[in-house]
Amino acid sequence: HMLLLGDPGAAKSQLLKSASKIAPKSMFVSGKGATGTGLTATVVKDELTHGWALEAGAMVLASGGVCCIDEMDKMSDEDTSSMHEALEQQTVSIAKANIRATLRCETTVLGAANPKFGRFDPFGDLTKQINFPPALISRFDLIFIVRDIPDKKKDDLIANHILQSHRDKSMTITEITPDFLKKYIAYTKTIKPVLTQGAINKIKDFYVSIRNAVADEEEGVRSIPVTARQLE
Repeated sequence: HMLLLGDPGAAKSQLLKSASKIAPKSMFVSGKGATGTGLTATVVKDELTHGWALEAGAMVLASGGVCCIDEMDKMSDEDTSSMHEALEQQTVSIAKANIRATLRCETTVLGAANPKFGRFDPFGDLTKQINFPPALISRFDLIFIVRDIPDKKKDDLIANHILQSHRDKSMTITEITPDFLKKYIAYTKTIKPVLTQGAINKIKDFYVSIRNAVADEEEGVRSIPVTARQLE
């Protein structure tokens, strides 16, 4: 699971939409318009039989693929907490009305969110600007901080490309086509890497050093909690 955490206008939503188009099996949802039951599963009254029926949510329907969740910071704590089991156990358990079921949810979650105060404060403590509970943040394997820092040369290139693409549509054609990217990702799935003893020692030492990194008490800097989930 990956989380893109960054300033507004850093093309996080565009990355999520591109990922949902390239992945053969995917769902794209916006956090403001999604609930916990809409993401996992819900029990509804069947009008035909007048009984209870189980309806799968976005994460269950995207099992075996990618579920892109935009604006995760706009979701309530109750809705994000319902994702805990799906993110870690890869299942969704339901025990409502007369239905008790466990649904498979082998879904990769690609999330995007803004920091606590809308934008990152370059002089503030980074961990205090992440508005997610530790239980949820620890379930993401990779967290990417996306900064929108003004850079004259970079801004000039971006502005020129955007304006020129409105004039000439051929500029929107990328060097790597979506079809080639699909083939490339499909090929990487066939490779089965073998963990060597040297790699085990490197990963173990790195994990232990992060876990035991001494927090700077004077500056009040606290690291993002690292658990055995990240080791996996």
